[in-house]
Amino acid sequence: MIVAMLIWLLMLVLTITVLVLVIRALLRMNHEPTLSIGVEQFGGDARFSVDGPVSVARHRVLIALFAGAAVLIVGVIINAVLSQSMYLVAAMTPGLAACAVMIVVSMPLPDVPVRPGSGVRVASLQSREPWTYARRYVLIQPLLAAGLLIAYLCFTMATASPDDFGLMRSISLSNQNGEMIASSGPYPGAYYAVPLIVVTLILTGATCLALWRIAHVPSSPDPRYAKEDKIWRVLLTRFVVFLSSGAMLAYAVGVLEVAGIATVRVGTNNGSLSPAYADDVYPTLGNAQIIMGGVVAVIACAYLIMACVCVARLWTAPNGRARR
Repeated sequence: MIVAMLIWLLMLVLTITVLVLVIRALLRMNHEPTLSIGVEQFGGDARFSVDGPVSVARHRVLIALFAGAAVLIVGVIINAVLSQSMYLVAAMTPGLAACAVMIVVSMPLPDVPVRPGSGVRVASLQSREPWTYARRYVLIQPLLAAGLLIAYLCFTMATASPDDFGLMRSISLSNQNGEMIASSGPYPGAYYAVPLIVVTLILTGATCLALWRIAHVPSSPDPRYAKEDKIWRVLLTRFVVFLSSGAMLAYAVGVLEVAGIATVRVGTNNGSLSPAYADDVYPTLGNAQIIMGGVVAVIACAYLIMACVCVARLWTAPNGRARR
C-alpha cells in the first residue's frame, strides 16, 4: 500500500510540474514579439485578399471544423444508443473529433492562383519546417500531453481489476488474505485505457502530419502574397497545436475524474466507511485526482479557447479586393 501511495503521489507531482511548465510556456509564447501576428504587418494595406492564401486557409479550416463537429455529433448519438458501453464511446469522441480536424488540415491544399500581370515570380530557398512558424516548446506540447496521458493510462491499467463481466474497468481492495473486500467502477482499466491510448497515438501522428503539411505546402510565386503566406501558416500551426493539446487534456479530465471517484468509493466501501478511514489512503488519493482533474479542465479550456482565437484571427482583417 505504501508503494502504491508513493507511485500515486509521484504521478501527481509530475502532473503538476508539467502543467506549471505548460502554463509558463503559453504565457511566454503570447509575449513573443517575433510570433505576434497582426494586421499591422501589412503596412498600409490591412486587408487580406479574397483569392490569396489566407482565403484558402479559411475554407480549409471551416471544412475541418465541420468534420470535427460531425464526428462529435455522431459520437454522442452512438454513445446514447450503446449505453452498455459504459461511456467508452463518449471518452473516445473528443480525440476522434480532433483526429478528423487534423486529417482534413493534412489534405493537400489547392494552389493559390497567380493573377495576370503579377510580374516577376519569386521562390524562397529557405527551408520551411513547423518550427519556422512556432517555437519548439510550443510544438512539443501535444507530444508532452500525449506522453503524460499514456503514462497515466498505463498506471490505471496496472491498478485495475475485472468487473462482474470480466472486463478490466473496476478497481478493488483486498485484505491480507487476498480476499476482495471492496470494488468500484467504472475505472479506467484496459477496457478504457487501450482504446484511449490508440486514439492518442493516432491524434499525435495526425497532428505531426498536419504540422508538416502546413509548413511544406507550396507558397504562391506572387511576391504580393508573401506576408499573407506567413500569417496563415503561423495561425494554422498554433491552431493545430492548441486543438490537439486541448482535445487530449479534455478526455484526460474524464479519466482523472472517473478514476478519482472510483478510488474514493473503493476506499470508503461505497460510502459505508468514513473518508477519514485510518487504514486506507485511497480516499485521499481519489480526491487528489478529482482536484487535479479540475485543474486540467481549466488548462484544456485555455487551449481550446486559444485554438478558437487562432481561427478567428483569420477573419480579423476585412476582405480586400484581389491583388492585381
